[in-house]
Amino acid sequence: MGLTSVTTSGVLESLKGAFPRLKSQMNQLGLNLGVWDCNGQCAVAPEPVCEFCRAVIDSGCSCSEEMRQHAESVVADARPAKRTSSRGCCMVGVPVYKRRRLVGAAVAIYPPSELLDDAELFRKTIRNLEIDETEATRLARANCRHSLNEADDFLHVLNWSLKHEQAFEVAREELDTLSVNLATTYEELSLLYRISGSMKVTQKVPEFFQAICNELLEVMNISAAAAVIYPRPQDSEDLIIVSGEVDLNKEQLRLLCATQIGPRFERNNRAVLDNKFHAPPDSGLGRAVENIIAAPLITETKPSGVLIGINKKGADFDSVDLKLINSIANQAAVFLANNSLYDDLQDLLMGVLHALTATIDAKDPYTCGHSRRVAMISGRLAEEVGFPPEKVRQLYLAGLLHDIGKIGVPEATLRKEGNLTAEEYADIKRHPVMGAKILGGIRHLDNVVVGILCHHERPDGRGYPDGLKGDEVPIEGLIVGLADSFDSMTSDRTYRE
Repeated sequence: MGLTSVTTSGVLESLKGAFPRLKSQMNQLGLNLGVWDCNGQCAVAPEPVCEFCRAVIDSGCSCSEEMRQHAESVVADARPAKRTSSRGCCMVGVPVYKRRRLVGAAVAIYPPSELLDDAELFRKTIRNLEIDETEATRLARANCRHSLNEADDFLHVLNWSLKHEQAFEVAREELDTLSVNLATTYEELSLLYRISGSMKVTQKVPEFFQAICNELLEVMNISAAAAVIYPRPQDSEDLIIVSGEVDLNKEQLRLLCATQIGPRFERNNRAVLDNKFHAPPDSGLGRAVENIIAAPLITETKPSGVLIGINKKGADFDSVDLKLINSIANQAAVFLANNSLYDDLQDLLMGVLHALTATIDAKDPYTCGHSRRVAMISGRLAEEVGFPPEKVRQLYLAGLLHDIGKIGVPEATLRKEGNLTAEEYADIKRHPVMGAKILGGIRHLDNVVVGILCHHERPDGRGYPDGLKGDEVPIEGLIVGLADSFDSMTSDRTYRE
C-alpha cells in the first residue's frame, strides 16, 4: 500500500505550531524528530541531536530517507510502528491526525547502546564512513544512552506527546479565534451602544444617518456606506447619505436601491449579501460595485429606507457583517419611527398652539396675525444672536405665546379706542403673569415661560410685572419684547394708526 494521493501539506502547515515543542521534547530525550505528510513531503526536517549522529551525518551519511520510508509505512498501516535502520539506529513512528483525518506521520530516531555490543560490526561501519574509530567510539559511548528495548516506551511517549501538543495547538488556535471574535464583537457592541446613545428624537435624520455611515465605514472596513431614506409625507424626495468613496453619484445610488436592492427586499424584507455583484450593462451603474451588503429599515411592516455597505476591502462580506448591519438597521428603523412620531406630535402641538393664539388675536381684529409675526421675528433674532436650534425654537414659541395671558382680559379693554383707565391698564399688565400661569403646568414648555413672563420688562426698570433692571432682565424677555414692540410699531392699533 503506497502513500495516499490526498493533499495534506496545507493541513500539516496548520499544525506546525505543535511540532517545534514536540521536537524539543524528543531532543531532550536524545531522539531526533522528523515529520512527513501523506505525500512524502517533509514538514519538519530531522537534525542531528547528539555529537555521534552529527559525526555520522558530516561523513555524508543521512538517515532522512530511511525515516521517510518508515513514515510511509506508518501512513500505509495507519498505526504506530518501530523499525531498526540499516545502520542499526532505532526508529519509532506514529500517525498524525487532524480532526480524525490521517495527514502524515512523525518519526523519531536514536542510536541505541547496542551499537557497541558487536565491536567488529561497529568497527566495520565506522571504517565505511571514514570516521576516526577512537573518536567515534568515544562519541558513541557518550551519546548512545538508550537501548533497543526502550523503543516501545519511546513509541508511547511520542504518540502521547504528539496528541498533547496537537491538543495544545488546537486550543491555542481556538483561543486566538475567540480573541478575534471577542474583539470584533466588542467593536460591534460599542458601535450599537454609540448608535443607541445618539438616538434622540430631536436629532436631525441626516445627522443621525451620517454618523451611522461613518461608523460602518470603519467597523466593516468598506469603501463606502450609504443610507437611502424613502420620502416621508413632509419630504419631496429620497434622502441620500454617503460616507467614503465610491464611483456612484446620488442619483445612481437611488437607482441601485430601486432596481437592484429594493426588488430583493420585496420577497421577504431580509438583508441582502452579494459578493459577486454585477449590474446589468444597461443599468447605468457601471462597474463601481464589486460586492455589496444591504439591510432594509422596516417601520410599520414596510421598508422606509435601506442601509448599504459597498466594496469590502480585501475580503468578502460574511455572516458577521450580515448580523451587524441587520442590528444597526433595526436600531435605525426604531429611530426613524420615533422621529416620525415626534414630528407628528410636534405638528399637533404647533397646530394647537397656533389655534390658541389665533383665538387670542381674534379678540382684537387690529392684532390679527400679531402673535405669529412676533414668533417669526423672535426666532430670527435668536438666530442672529447665535443661539442653538433648540433655543431658537423656544424663543419662537415664546413669541407665539407671549400674549396668551390676554385670554383673561375683557375684549372691551382690548378693543377700546383711546386711553385706558388705571383699572383697565392694570388688567392689561396682568397678562404676562397670567400667561406664565396658564403654561406653567406644561412641562414641555418650561423653557418658554420665561420669555412670556418677562417680555414687558425693560432694562431701565420701568417694565412690568416685576420692574426688573439691567442684567436682571433675561435675554429671552428682551428678544420677545423687542419683537413685540417692533410689530406693534409697524401695525395699526385701535388707539393709533
